[in-house]
Amino acid sequence: MTSDTPRSSSKPVFGMRPVIQTIARMIATDRRASLLASDSGKVLLANPPAQRLGLNQAALREKFDWPTLCTQAYRAGSTAASLSLGTMELEGEVVHISLGARDGYLLRLAENDHEASWLRNRSRSATLLRVAHDLRTPIQSLVATAEKMIETEHATEAERKQDRDQLRHSSEVALDHISNVLGVIRGDQSLAGIRPDETFNITEELRSMLVVIGPIARQRGLELKLRLDPHEDIWVHGPVQFVRALFQNVIDNAAKHGGTEVEISLTCRALPSTDGTDDSLRISLTVKDLGGGLPEDQKARLFKAVGQTRSLGGSAANPPDRPSAGLNVLAHALRQLGGKLDLEDRHVRDDPDGAVTGTMIEVTFPMLRGKREIPPEASAHQAGTEYRELSGIGIILVEDSPSSRDWIGQVLRIAGARVWAAGNGAEALSLLDCPDVRDKLNLIITDMTLPYMTGVEFAHRARKDISVPWTGPIIALTAHVGQKIVDACHAGGIEKVLEKPVRPAILREVILNVIDSNRADGADAAPAALTSASAPQEQPIPLNSYIVNDLLEQFGKSGAISFMQRALNEASDVLSRLRDDGIGPDTGRMLHAATGACTLTGLSMVETALRALELALENQQSTEPGIGQLESAIVETKAALERLD
Repeated sequence: MTSDTPRSSSKPVFGMRPVIQTIARMIATDRRASLLASDSGKVLLANPPAQRLGLNQAALREKFDWPTLCTQAYRAGSTAASLSLGTMELEGEVVHISLGARDGYLLRLAENDHEASWLRNRSRSATLLRVAHDLRTPIQSLVATAEKMIETEHATEAERKQDRDQLRHSSEVALDHISNVLGVIRGDQSLAGIRPDETFNITEELRSMLVVIGPIARQRGLELKLRLDPHEDIWVHGPVQFVRALFQNVIDNAAKHGGTEVEISLTCRALPSTDGTDDSLRISLTVKDLGGGLPEDQKARLFKAVGQTRSLGGSAANPPDRPSAGLNVLAHALRQLGGKLDLEDRHVRDDPDGAVTGTMIEVTFPMLRGKREIPPEASAHQAGTEYRELSGIGIILVEDSPSSRDWIGQVLRIAGARVWAAGNGAEALSLLDCPDVRDKLNLIITDMTLPYMTGVEFAHRARKDISVPWTGPIIALTAHVGQKIVDACHAGGIEKVLEKPVRPAILREVILNVIDSNRADGADAAPAALTSASAPQEQPIPLNSYIVNDLLEQFGKSGAISFMQRALNEASDVLSRLRDDGIGPDTGRMLHAATGACTLTGLSMVETALRALELALENQQSTEPGIGQLESAIVETKAALERLD
């Protein structure tokens, strides 16, 4: 968005002259500092108080994040603004004004302490309201997960291990969500804290929200269904904090009041443009429930909250009640995204005249397309690779960890397989219900520790609880192989259990053997546990040569080093947190995640140090020796990566 480029036409719009004259009179008579400017900061009109403050184009760009303020005002209509001048604090807002072929932005700042305090307190009250509401869901998720563990205290060790992993994963996502909410507080409380738009994976944001909502849904006996269109990771550029808030409040409301089933769909479509580019996307989140429908007064409150008018019964003499905290949060996020909301009743068998069985809510908003950075050498290496053993084989990969899902997915695609990746069991079941996928599918690979439903539960449902049950082979991935886990997999219809980290060559070999076995005789034997092979080493060395060679062979030097460097950075972050903050509630989760990343990428010396720290933490022993060991391992591994490069 540039100030000197019209949005719709380059022709002057003479009918705007009365509007501009009105704005000029309003600015001239305003006792507050007021001005009208373009999004580049070019001042079109300014009154004497604004001139005394020196608010010219240079000042707007220096003292404000003016382009960000204009973007937020354009999406939401207006946005808060503040300015510090010595001991004086000025509070106000930026309002978007359409000037026909161009856009203008009206800045108004309060100079007296009383009005500035009122504006500041009003903004803080609204922020605290949103935060208090948003924190409820991750906390409820943790409570629901903990209660499930307590209720299953007599389960098998394998089931208890899965419950602990689920609690750890739920805690990780919930803490990340809480951190995001607190970040919104900091961003809303001061101009310096405004969070700029960023590039993010909107598909993964929805998956993460289901991790938070999943335990609450299970506690209420609610089934979540997820559909993605297209079924791939979509990267966008925009205000991620408001996307998260919108997703949470729409889905959370359905999970609490949606009856026995909630269908969630995310659709991303390119928006038409005048210049032929497809840089903009139309994002639609549709949530359908079976909660019996919304009463007319609740529908009216919903549309009142989002600022949309719609005839839904009632009258001006009997206006709807004040919107709830949840609706206010939803409305704020929707305004900030420049979106709209649609609501319809769901009828029996889609009969408009039948009984209402539930509600369909759809929120739609525009986003810029984001570009995911991929190491160029890795892409080039993949294009010319000779590994095509899995050519023509269709695989559904179910893995909740984005980094592991990306790594395994790339390994399979390089080998020639067609891969449909899913972040949880609900998403994978929707893929199995899609004929275009099912007709080309040969194999399912699933992680054992998944949010909402475990890998065993997913396999059981894939075999029995979908419209066309899956009869083909299923392979499980797990960090710990034991007989009880193998037995549980067999009961769920899983043929093979692979222990992480699995080397690409072993994974390819197992896939081919399983498919060949099923093609030959449809064998239904008990699953065999297979431990990923690695070269035995008498003493820790910085890099596991077997795994590193596999990475180099699969992804090229740039791609392999990129994967290893990300894992090393994760371990370095753990070390920094331990040094600065000591042991905290998130330490165990961070150690576990960093250990897995280093194991996968062959950072054997760092992996050994991290495992020693995990053991010390578990046994309530001093972590000081382990911290020193980790620090030395990181230094040696960094040097080894530099030599490799």
